[in-house]
Amino acid sequence: MKNQMKVTLALLSLGTITIESRADITPPNFQFRVLESGIASYGEACDFGSVTQVSATEWFFQGIHSDTTSGTSMSWSYLVDPDPFITGTFSLTNDTLLAKAYVVDFSLPISPSIAQSTVSGQMSGTLTDSNGSGSASMTSTSGGAVYTALADGMFVQSLMSNANQTVSSAFGTTSFSGGSFGQGLPPLAGPAINSTIGIRFSFTLSAGDSVSFSSIFVANPVPTPGALAMGLLSGLVARRGRRRTA
Repeated sequence: MKNQMKVTLALLSLGTITIESRADITPPNFQFRVLESGIASYGEACDFGSVTQVSATEWFFQGIHSDTTSGTSMSWSYLVDPDPFITGTFSLTNDTLLAKAYVVDFSLPISPSIAQSTVSGQMSGTLTDSNGSGSASMTSTSGGAVYTALADGMFVQSLMSNANQTVSSAFGTTSFSGGSFGQGLPPLAGPAINSTIGIRFSFTLSAGDSVSFSSIFVANPVPTPGALAMGLLSGLVARRGRRRTA
């Protein structure tokens, strides 16, 4: 099972990790899709940046992509594990003269599939008046949620509904918390997950301005009764062995 604090700290400390690169290991097919005012573009993160293996199952994706035709630029840094979790940060700038509605989807194939899960997630962000106009805004699109956790492309949980973040000073910045789910006890029950987990961001950003989001989504398998029984049996056998040798 993944520990959310451990995952987040691992991302923050990547700069100090010694990484051994192996060309014979294929990274997961971590993808993102960007829709700008309803116009879609597809791509794999590794096509626009770099990917590095940081452990047996964890991969770090980072990159920068600027589309001069649409007037949108984006950068990202994400740590992912197909076992599975997604955590990281992306920044997006609307370099046009008009406000734009964006949908940004991140998707990660999982392995193995999960018959029954518990889930947790969290998000925060910053909004910046990048063009010095004296104002900036980031709002939910049509009153929906900014953050939506997905499993097999289907809704799991959402955060930051009816968002309305503003900046009212030239080149000013404001930070905001989008909340969390599944942080306490008992664990928050999730769905069966067959193929992918993902995070969708949906928002409208003012002209010439930038927004940055940090987020995490973790899915943990719930042990089956048979697995729990085997675990208890293994523990009993180990205890008896220690008693006999004492």
